[in-house]
Amino acid sequence: MALLDTPIIIIGCNRSGTTLLFNNLAAHPVAWSLPIESQEIFHRHYPVDAERGERVIEPPTAEVARDIHAYFYRTASNRECFKETPLLRHVSPRLVRPWMQDATRRPPLRLVEKTPANSLRIPMLARLFPDAKFLFLIRRGEDVVSSLMEGWKNWSGTGAAWRYAKWHYLTPPGWQEMRNRPLHEICAFQWVEANRTAWEDLNTHCAGRFMLIRHEEAMAAPIRSYEAIRAYCNLPQAEHFTNIVRQIGDRVFTTGGSRPRKEKWREMHGTEIESIRHLFEPLHRQLYGPPRVPDH
Repeated sequence: MALLDTPIIIIGCNRSGTTLLFNNLAAHPVAWSLPIESQEIFHRHYPVDAERGERVIEPPTAEVARDIHAYFYRTASNRECFKETPLLRHVSPRLVRPWMQDATRRPPLRLVEKTPANSLRIPMLARLFPDAKFLFLIRRGEDVVSSLMEGWKNWSGTGAAWRYAKWHYLTPPGWQEMRNRPLHEICAFQWVEANRTAWEDLNTHCAGRFMLIRHEEAMAAPIRSYEAIRAYCNLPQAEHFTNIVRQIGDRVFTTGGSRPRKEKWREMHGTEIESIRHLFEPLHRQLYGPPRVPDH
């Protein structure tokens, strides 16, 4: 018997809202997920390459596929399975979760996976999980580039006086040549390469089994958006999941940066981002359509 059944793979550049989408889906009572991103298992078999970065196009060998499937099955946990059980929903999760994990871990598990570098691994993932459903989450380049810049500065510990010391976030091909570039160019490079590669690969290798989600639209109409996502992923109706979505405004997740706010990119990095707008505007048009003409 297969260990995993119809995994839900979230694809998106770092700082695009992937953690929020992941945490909401992972809260569904049938979903199993890792407590952290899956870099350990993928880097075990596909280390970061000096030229290709984290790009993986070759299909996994049978041995590699077995190891990755077993890792996800062994490591994944079900965060909220007891929430749909009336007698248990008001009991402390610390008391319920350990034994519920053992009692309910039976193949196949419904996995929800989110690791931004997977944007560069879709040809391999399409073969690794031939029944997977992919959710391609995009967020506008201005917001993502600014958030990446903030994260790079925080992770490096240098603050506003940033200098390159170590690569952060996903690693596209050509990353070595970017190390001496200004930070806003590095972050634009990451956004463009992650989304361009994902869009091309999903259409080539996963036609008919991926859903495009625009972060801005999902946040503006979360109930409608998540109902469409739930239906696309064939997840059953669940009261706890619905309640989580209703509280989405209180569940914004960010690591290595400040909470989102409207037009934050202009305040923090407006001049730098305007100078490299030409780098991501063509992809904006492709994924969002032509800019709207203001009403007069």
